[in-house]
Amino acid sequence: MAAVAAALLAGISLLSGCTVTQEGTVQFEQKEQGRETEYGLEELIRQNQPDQGGMPDQEALLEELGSQEGRYAYGCLSAQEKQLYLEILYILQGLYQNREVSTVEEEELGRVFQCVMNDHPELFYVSGYTFTKYTAGGRVTRMNLSGTYTMTRQEALDRLGEIEQKAAQCLSDMPQGPDEYEKVKYIYAWLIRNTEYDIQAPENQNICSVFLYGRSVCQGYAKAMQYLLDRAGICSTLVSGYVENGDGHAWNLVRVNGAYYYVDPTWGDAYYKLDRNFEEPAERLPDINYDYLCVTTSQLTATHTIDNIVPVPECVDLTDNYYVREGAYFTQWDEAKLRTLFERSYETGADSVTMKCADAAVYERMKQFLLVEQKVFDYLKGADGRVAYTDNDAQMTISFWL
Repeated sequence: MAAVAAALLAGISLLSGCTVTQEGTVQFEQKEQGRETEYGLEELIRQNQPDQGGMPDQEALLEELGSQEGRYAYGCLSAQEKQLYLEILYILQGLYQNREVSTVEEEELGRVFQCVMNDHPELFYVSGYTFTKYTAGGRVTRMNLSGTYTMTRQEALDRLGEIEQKAAQCLSDMPQGPDEYEKVKYIYAWLIRNTEYDIQAPENQNICSVFLYGRSVCQGYAKAMQYLLDRAGICSTLVSGYVENGDGHAWNLVRVNGAYYYVDPTWGDAYYKLDRNFEEPAERLPDINYDYLCVTTSQLTATHTIDNIVPVPECVDLTDNYYVREGAYFTQWDEAKLRTLFERSYETGADSVTMKCADAAVYERMKQFLLVEQKVFDYLKGADGRVAYTDNDAQMTISFWL
C-alpha cells in the first residue's frame, strides 16, 4: 500500500449500469490581449486555485510516477501523447488544479485523459476534468487542466487503505507460480463470488463499489478486475463498447502467459445474465459463467461490439481459454472425452458441468446427442429423468446442473 499511497497525490466517459453516460468538460476560454491582462488573469487564477504550480519536465515526471511501460493504453500513444499522459497522471494523482499541459487540442486532451483512466483504476476519486483555454489573436496559446475530484486527498488515502486491505485478502489465497492463467481464473472467480450486480450500488463507476460495498455494475467489475490483476503483476486494461441490446459496457483486455485475451467479469456473473430452460431453486444455480474467461476476439464479438479509445489487438490464441485449459473444449465429436468431463466434474464436487464447441457442426451434434436423444442421463448420477440445463447458441456452450 505504501507505494500506491505515495503515488496517490471514473473518467470523462462513465458507465451507469451498463449504459454509457457522458460527463462533459466545462470549457473556459480566456482571451489574452496583452501581458498586463495575462498577468491579471494569472493572479485571479492563483487566488481561486491556490495549489497551482509548474509541471515537472519529462525526466522528473518519470522519476515521480515511475515507468508506465506495460500500461496498455500508454503503449498505444505517440511520444507527444505519452508526455501529455504523464502530465495528466501527475495532476490526477496529486489532486491538482489548473496545471498547464503540453497540448492546446481539446480532442487530444480528452483522448489521452481517457487513456489514463483506462490504465489506472486506482484513480477512483476522479470523475472528470475541466480545462481553461488561453487565446491570443484568435489562436489558442496554452491550456490548463483541472481534475474533477469526488473527495479530498485525505479521504482518498483513507479509502485507498480500505481498498488495499480487501485486495490483500483476495490475493493472499491466489495460486503462486509462473502460470498466469491460474491467477486470472482465481481473481475472476473471487470477484464474481464477492460482488453482486446492482445498478443502484453507490460509486458503481469505480472500484470502491466492489471493494467497499460488494455491489457494482460493469465498469466497477472491470476496474476491480484490473486493479487486482495489476497487484498480481498481470498486464490488463479497461475496454469499452456495446453489447447485444445496444447498452454501453466495459470489460478487460488481459495478457496471459504472453498472449492477449478478453475477460468480462460482469457477464461471468451467472446471476447477472443466465438463460435457463428449467426452473430450479436459486441455490442450484452455478455462481460463475466461464464463457467470458480468456476468450478470443471472435468469441467475444458474438455478443460484444468493441468501441475502444485506442486500438486493441486481434485476440486469436486459445491456449489459455478456460474451456481449453479445463478439457471442456470440443473441436470434434468425442464421446469418451465427454464422459471423462462428467466424471471429473463429479470427482471434484462441481455443481454443474459445461462444455464448449469449436463450431456450429460440433455444437449441433452435441445438442442432438445430449438433449434431443437425451443421452445426458447416461452420464448423470441419481438423475430422476429431469435435469436443468442452459444452452448458449452465441457461445456454443451447454451447461448441466449436477
